[in-house]
Amino acid sequence: MCFLSKDPATMARAFKVYVRPLLEYASQAWSPYKLKDIKRIVSVQRHFTKRLPGLSHLNYTNRLKSLGLETLELRRLHHDLIYTYKMLFGKTNMDCANMFSVSRYTTNRGHPWKPYANYCGTSLRKHYFCERVLAPWNYLTITNALHSVAALSR
Repeated sequence: MCFLSKDPATMARAFKVYVRPLLEYASQAWSPYKLKDIKRIVSVQRHFTKRLPGLSHLNYTNRLKSLGLETLELRRLHHDLIYTYKMLFGKTNMDCANMFSVSRYTTNRGHPWKPYANYCGTSLRKHYFCERVLAPWNYLTITNALHSVAALSR
């Protein structure tokens, strides 16, 4: 694919539409945890932003800010939280009981939808979706974050 425009905003939009979905495809099923895999995936976005006119002198985080892009790690976390919301509230065909157990007791802190990991005697599952999403999800508070996740999932 070839674009004649050199405008950074247009190229960033093209990157969001054509390239980023390939980098984020099935991130709930496979999310990189090895440093070499993370570096390879991030290098695509890093290389793209470096080649845009007028941005090569900036560091990576400033290039992302100027283009309105998020880091791929943050995007994967958003996707994980949205999918967790969909699982917990029955918006998918997947039963969350297969992934984790949910405590629906009302507490004074946090929110009542706190999943807990099912027991596994080995460390094979430590990078699975149901393990890596527990800490960020349980950190959310009901008043602000669950409503934000629900709005994103629509």
